[in-house]
Amino acid sequence: MDRLVPIFDSDALPIGILVLIVIEAAVLVIWQRRNPKSPLGSPNTARIVSFLGAGGSLVAAMIFHRRPEPSPEGFAIAMLCALVVHLWHIAVLLRR
Repeated sequence: MDRLVPIFDSDALPIGILVLIVIEAAVLVIWQRRNPKSPLGSPNTARIVSFLGAGGSLVAAMIFHRRPEPSPEGFAIAMLCALVVHLWHIAVLLRR
């Protein structure tokens, strides 16, 4: 367990999560464009980006908060982005 402490204390984990979110978004968009008659529905890039973008913004806020010298401005901007993208996601869902 002690070997995991440096990983959790570094920015490697949240940055890795952000990379995975970007890869997941790309894979989902490409898959939906190739399979428009899938159970997930027609290609809807806005739905995918708005859903994953809100989570990505929260992870970015975590990066700003966990720094040795925390950045309140960066944290506030990332949280504001998370709120705006989350509201966009709700608007996208209500248009369905």
